[in-house]
Order: sequence, then C-alpha cells, then structure tokens
Amino acid sequence: MTLWNCRKPAGKDGTEMESGPKGQPPKNRAEKELLEHPFGKSFGKREPRGARCAQRCLGALKGLGLSIRTRISHFGEDWIFLFLLGIAMATLSFGLDIIVSKFQQANLWVYDELADYRYLQYVSWVLYHMVLMMVSAAAAKYISPQAAGSGIPELKVALRGVVLHEFFTFWTFAAKLVGVICTLAAGSTVFLGKMGPFVHMATILAILLGKAMVRFSVSTENPGRKYELLSAGVAVGVACCFVAPVGGVLFGVEVTGTHFAVRDYWRGFFAATCAALAFRLLAVLNHTRETVAVLFHTGWRVEFPYDLPELLSYAILGALCGGLGWVFLFCHRNILAFLRNWPRIKRLTANNKILYAGLVALLLASVTFPRGSGRYLGARFSMKELLETFFRNGSWSLEGAPIRPNGTRRAPNLTEDFSWLQWGHPTLSPLEMASLFLLAKFFMVLLATSMIVPAGYFLPVFVYGAALGRLYGEAMAKIFPDGLVSEGVRLQITPAGYALAGAAAYSGAVTQTLSTALLTFELTGQMSHILPVLLSVLVANAISQRAQPSFFDGIIIIKKLPFLPKLFMSKSRGHDFYTEDFMVTNLKYLCRETQYKHLRWLLKTSKLKQFPLVDSRGKISPDFCRSS
Repeated sequence: MTLWNCRKPAGKDGTEMESGPKGQPPKNRAEKELLEHPFGKSFGKREPRGARCAQRCLGALKGLGLSIRTRISHFGEDWIFLFLLGIAMATLSFGLDIIVSKFQQANLWVYDELADYRYLQYVSWVLYHMVLMMVSAAAAKYISPQAAGSGIPELKVALRGVVLHEFFTFWTFAAKLVGVICTLAAGSTVFLGKMGPFVHMATILAILLGKAMVRFSVSTENPGRKYELLSAGVAVGVACCFVAPVGGVLFGVEVTGTHFAVRDYWRGFFAATCAALAFRLLAVLNHTRETVAVLFHTGWRVEFPYDLPELLSYAILGALCGGLGWVFLFCHRNILAFLRNWPRIKRLTANNKILYAGLVALLLASVTFPRGSGRYLGARFSMKELLETFFRNGSWSLEGAPIRPNGTRRAPNLTEDFSWLQWGHPTLSPLEMASLFLLAKFFMVLLATSMIVPAGYFLPVFVYGAALGRLYGEAMAKIFPDGLVSEGVRLQITPAGYALAGAAAYSGAVTQTLSTALLTFELTGQMSHILPVLLSVLVANAISQRAQPSFFDGIIIIKKLPFLPKLFMSKSRGHDFYTEDFMVTNLKYLCRETQYKHLRWLLKTSKLKQFPLVDSRGKISPDFCRSS
C-alpha cells in the first residue's frame, strides 16, 4: 500500500504545491479529491485520533506549570515550604490526638461495662495494653527498624554529617506514625510520649517536601540545604507537641546541635509558628476549645505570686530535681547496658522484640490495674489529665475535709467536677498517694524505655517533674499553713508554682537543656514565675551536667553511634588534650605492597568491615571494604 505525503512541497516562489505519492503532484482529479478528503488526510498522516488535542492540552499544562514555578520562585520557595511543613505536621498531630483519645475512651468504656466482673476487667485492661505495644513493636520490626526509639539521638548524629541509611524514608515515617499511635493509646500505663517521634517525622517530611519542591521549582537540588531542612523539622516537631513555637525552636537547638547557624533561626520560628497556630485553630474549629488559648489554664495570683524567701525553696527544689535526674540517668544507662550484655535478655530483645514488648506491657498493666495498685497511681488519668491535675491552683491539704459515702475525701479548694477526686482514698492522704506515684513511676519509666518501640521520652520526665514539684509544694504548704511573712505581708504558698518549676527543672536535668523553662511558660501562659523557674532549672542543670551525660547522649553511647561528646563544664584542662592522647594507634590497614597471606590474616582475625588503604604507608586512599 502506498502512503501519501499530505504536505504540499514549496515552489520557487515559496508557495506550497499540491503533492501526490512521494512528494509528486497528483496525477488526476480523483487523487486530488482523495487527498483533500478528511479521511484521506488522516489516513495519509497516520496520526492517532485526538493526538493534536492531547498535544495542545499538554502544552497548556506545561505553560501553566512554568507560570506557577515562576511565581513560586518570585515569592520565595522557602516560605511556601515552611508553611506547608508546619500546616501538615499540625494537622497530623491534631488528628493523632483525636485517634488516641478515641482509643482511650473505648478502653475505659469496656472497663466500666465489666464492672461486675473483676477478672474480666483485668483481662480487658491487660490485653488492651499488650496488643497495642506488640503492634507498635511489630511496626518497628517489620516496616522499618529505624523507626524504633525516639529518633533524636540518631538525628543528632545525622546533623553532624553521619549518613544513616533508611532513616529519612517514607516507610520509616509510616512505621513511626503507626507505632506512636499505639504507644500513646496505651496512656499513662506505659507512660511514654510523642515528642521524639514527631521530631523524627517532621524531619522526614521536611526531606520529602524538599525533594518535591526541587522537582517542581526551577532550582536544582543542593545537598547543603539538608541541614536547613532538618533544623526546621526539629522546631516544627516540638511545636506540634507543646504548641510552643519559641520554646520549640530553642529546645530543638539545644537537643540536636552544639553549633547552630543563626541564619536558620527565621526558618525554625516561621515553621514552628505556623504549626502552633494551625494546631490551635484546629482545636477551635473542632470545638475542642472555645478560643485560641494555652493548653493548661492556671488561676494563680499575679500581683504577688511568690515571696523573696521562697527563692531559696525553689533553689532547693532545683537541687532535688538535679540529684534525682542524675540518679535516673545513671540507672537508665546501666539498665540498657545490662539488657544488651546479659545473654538471655539480649537474645530476647534481639530476636523477639514483639514478645519482649508484650511482657513489659503485661507487667506495667498489672501494676496500674485500677482496682488493684492502680488506685494509688491515678491509672485512669491520661498524660494530659495528670498535668492538669498538677498545674491546677489550690492546695491538696485535706485534713478535716468530709468523707464521701464512696470513701473519697472532698477537696475543699477545688471544684466538684474536677477529676482530681480520683486521687482520694479512705486511708491514704493525697500526699502519700503522690509519693507512691513518684516511687512507682520512677521504675516504670525505666522499664518502659527499654522497649524497642517508637516512643518519646521527654513527656514522661516532664510529668514526673511536675508531680515531684507538686509534692514539694504541698509539703511546703503543710509546713507553712499560714504562708510566709515578708516585710509585714503574709502570702500563701502556691503549690502549683512548684509543680511548674519541678517540671522544667527535672526535664531540664534529664535532657540537660535550659529551654524547658520557656516550654512550661508557653504551655501554661503563666509568666509570673519566670525567676524562680529559671533558678530551679539552672541549679538542676549544674548538678546533672557535672555527673552524667544527657539522656540522649547516653543512648548514643549505648548504641555506639559515631559522635564526639561535649567537654564537661568548668573543666578547662579538657582543652589541653590532643588527638594523639586518645587516638587508636594499633590500626589495621592495607597498602599497595600488602601480600595475599597478610590480607587473608586480617580478614580472619579482625571483625572490621572496612580497612584504610594507604600508598606505601603514607597517603590515604579510598577505603577497602570486605565483601562478606
């Protein structure tokens, strides 16, 4: 079959000529009419139907995309990227809180429905927490092993330039999300938080959004921008958890880096502000809150919040938090080292992470069973309700208060509808119950942090510090029931102020940061206790930093991640050390003259996976890696 070229050849004067087969003019009138017929044109061109329309649409879309790219470049890619990052993480955090709340409400509903069957209540209570923690461990094991833990120690190492494989991938993000939902749904029984996982997820989302922006915009990918993306992600992750943009930026800087580029400050503040504002607006739109306000309301007096002699008391509280934080860090490091070195536990945690998580959840759920020992630990409270209890104004001094028919005491200074009444007990005072709470939660947190599940470790120590400060404040109120007198003015002691200082001081001592004070101010909106809270945090950090590395640095040491620890405070002699004083001199290496028998001996006697390759015992060449 002969194909016709429908395009008319140009003549000498530039006009098109009528053409036939192979560019020749048509021989007769019938051939000319066939060429002019639409069927003949389409048949001759061999073009699929609708090809021109598709090409026009693609051309229009390309033009629209180029116009959008140009406008984005003109407006500023960083602003749009940071805005999208903050909005996305705030929406994710708010949605996760709703899902977790539904899980906890369902657990309590089933527990209350089985009120007439005590053993079934125990089974439902224990089974609920075991299944959740086993699912969380399974997500970290099968979806992405890099999702286990907090993620902040690894992020701290990654910001130093160490390459961590599969740490910033979508599957790690998915595993982290599934795991943290299950961990948070376990409530105060497991006593773990979400700040670390959210920091990790925010950095992953920042990396993924950064790659998408590079593909969409006219710019090229710059590996040097990774640090800027991670810095913004850390600030957004903290701001989404505590709705604290300023404290989130500063806390992220202190936790993840010893050196911070000042030019990245605006990125962190802008993204964190977008995240905090979006989180509060979502709460208003969902009718969770009436207006944009702080998370924890306080009703303290502002004119004279504390007296001058109380500053010494706050300093003593800081010393107590620092000492207890030092004990916690010491116990945590040694427990993790014991679990990694004891053969049976090591095999269990290495090969049966899901079973180990289930056994730990079984033990914790049995201890916090509400009709058992959980009645002394506020087992029905969530983490947020515990903080509301400790930050609420009023004293727990209930001597002489009437006893209700169900055996609980009535709180004279608190409202009737407040869930604090669950702390009531016919024989134990609230101070004794708070002491039992502190003693039990100290060991429960140590045990919970040994599980290989996605979880945050800041919120538990924050709540624990609030409980410690509240107990200290209640003890002060009991010792001085009429308050303190200064210059003829008598002021009552505010135990909630000590709870605020205790939360900031203890969490600051464990993480060895100072920005926890600012976090507490943004959480409560209470700025009247700036001086005593800062004093407590400084004293606690002074004690903690002299004795132990921080919580996250301790995990880095246990995991043997490549990281240079910071020098101890107030030890100028540390600056007199040189690299030769602690460097490894007995180094296994290869050179050009290495014989086969020596190479074989190295592979058999050494467990190293890489050997430096040198030229004649001199210049270093690229590493030589063993293949098996």
